Amino acid sequence: MAGSNVAHKINSKKRTQDVLMSENVDFAGLLLSEPVQRGLLAAGFEKPSPIQLKAIPLGRCGLDLIVQAKSGTGKTCVFSVIALENIQITSSALQVLVLAPTREIAVQIQDVIKNIGACLPRLACHTFIGGLPIKEDIQKLRRCQIAIGSPGRVKHLIEHGLMSTDSIRIFILDEADKLLEDSFQEQINWIYSSLPDNKQILALSATYPEYLAQHLTAYMRNPTFIRLNVSDPALLGIKQFYSKVKHHPLPNKQLDIKTDSVISLLSNIVFKQCLIFSNLQTRAQNLCSDLQSKGWPTSCIAGSLDQKERLQAMDQLKTYKCRVLISTDLVGYILIYSGRF
Repeated sequence: MAGSNVAHKINSKKRTQDVLMSENVDFAGLLLSEPVQRGLLAAGFEKPSPIQLKAIPLGRCGLDLIVQAKSGTGKTCVFSVIALENIQITSSALQVLVLAPTREIAVQIQDVIKNIGACLPRLACHTFIGGLPIKEDIQKLRRCQIAIGSPGRVKHLIEHGLMSTDSIRIFILDEADKLLEDSFQEQINWIYSSLPDNKQILALSATYPEYLAQHLTAYMRNPTFIRLNVSDPALLGIKQFYSKVKHHPLPNKQLDIKTDSVISLLSNIVFKQCLIFSNLQTRAQNLCSDLQSKGWPTSCIAGSLDQKERLQAMDQLKTYKCRVLISTDLVGYILIYSGRF
């Protein structure tokens, strides 16, 4: 994805009000540095979305932020710009730490930051995720200004003295509602306690149950809440359809009926790429095999695959080598997050 646009051309088709600004404002109006402005334009960001216009100036002032906005409205761009505008590019020290709930999201965040920061000389932005060799992480940490990682791997690197946190000035929680679930809570608390006291914290998500929003304030100093479209999390302009299938008492027959229905939909709807969710890994893999046998370029991504296979499946999607990606809930929100669908 490096070197390609990560944002959509705003005038290429009609835009809905949740991503389109009525004011005539561009990124230059946010007083961003010239290299970041050039990077934004090259990456396809022509004008700020509503959440970018509201959050970027406040974040650049050093405020702790809790940001809630719909998936696909540009939250990744928000913290990417804030991070890039605040790092000392002449220093090789780690200055920004971004946590993501899955390895694949961490990789996509790196893509966005590197694209927006493409005009910054010697920008060092790396991912640190499980399933890959630690020795690769050690090499990356020799010069790393922005680190993006999954909580487990980041905790391991800090705990073993491989990742220094002394110079970290910005701590970012992406998909914060996921990171505050019980499965991550202990790791998040540990990482937070290892960071310098004087740091800015940004937490971003599409949804925040009220108790989680209040829980976040324990990490922050008088945080500013920025919430758009709280009562309506669905993106405007997306058409939704459903297809009813007949019930069969035998599970294998029921799966056959669903598979036939999927193939019928794919054969009769015009689309470029498609994401199919499956609640079971075995079903996802069986459906993938069925579609491949019928000539559909299909990949499958699930937690049972090793990390290199998962990254390969994501790369096939990004480079249009597969038209259909079948996913378990492991990555269900990753691709929506990326703006690809």
